[in-house]
Amino acid sequence: MSAPDATEPTNFAGLQARIVPLVAELFATLATRNPLRMYFADIAGKTLLDIVQVLRHEGISQEAIAASLGLTLNGYHAKMKRLQALHVPEDEPESGEARTLMERVFAFVADREDAEGTPLRAIVDAFRGVKSDSLNGVLHFLVRSSLLSVDGRGRDRRYAVVTRPGEAEPNEHDAAVLLYREGPMTRAELARRLECSVEDATRLVERLAAEGTARAAGAVDGETTWRAVDYHIPLDHTEGYEAAIFDHLAAVIQAVCKKLRLGRHHASLGDLIGGATFTFRVPVDDPLYDEVSVFLRENRVQLEGWLARARALTEAGLEGRTVRRFTLYVGQSVEDED
Repeated sequence: MSAPDATEPTNFAGLQARIVPLVAELFATLATRNPLRMYFADIAGKTLLDIVQVLRHEGISQEAIAASLGLTLNGYHAKMKRLQALHVPEDEPESGEARTLMERVFAFVADREDAEGTPLRAIVDAFRGVKSDSLNGVLHFLVRSSLLSVDGRGRDRRYAVVTRPGEAEPNEHDAAVLLYREGPMTRAELARRLECSVEDATRLVERLAAEGTARAAGAVDGETTWRAVDYHIPLDHTEGYEAAIFDHLAAVIQAVCKKLRLGRHHASLGDLIGGATFTFRVPVDDPLYDEVSVFLRENRVQLEGWLARARALTEAGLEGRTVRRFTLYVGQSVEDED
């Protein structure tokens, strides 16, 4: 595959159309405990808004962005105005976090106590300022993601929150990954994120501290904060795969974004930041198949070895040494061409 000409404008609209639906499906599938925890709904518009804000921050003109999106300048301004209205609402929650349209629609349905579900007309009335196409799109996404159920047809539709039976209580894996990604946090903050009692969060923190995974990290308003110093999911481990998938995706996106922000739009053998993607068509009876098919396994073994050596260096002490943090990702997909 040939690389695009560096002088060509980046086709963000095409990139968005191809990537965003896959990301939406992935996170809707993973968010089984709290479907709104990762705030990834109405993703296409929100992602486009985020992309534009980053480009503007990097000094790219609105005219250039509009051209990359295939829009006139007036069309670009109109689209950004609509997205701002959807994703930066005036009535932000007390936490200060702007809520997406999906979150507000889901919360509206969840807060009603009608055993027969929430009528479509009630939802339309509550979101009178939202375009019908946008509102219907969000409701369709919530139903497709099994977050809402729908009964009836046309204007007689009624929506209800899907009850998820048999959900497991949060465990040490849940606590460790949150403290590693988002820590330090108090036990009360951890309890809110895990949707459990402070007592349960305290027990989880105590277990992690006893294992050496969690450590105290100062105090906020007199409350001790905690952070996880390590989180690793060993090979063949049956728990934590959701966190592994999220971290893998985050690592890929972070590397791509960092390379683009640095203005490095080409690959070289001297790169420290970036990635490589290759596709091979190989007959299964050819010796090359045996070489290529073990790529994932061999790289996992090597990465596990590097991780063990890096942990040993950390335990020996890194004071006075210049340290850099590496995030490596490896992926492999195989399909039959039949």
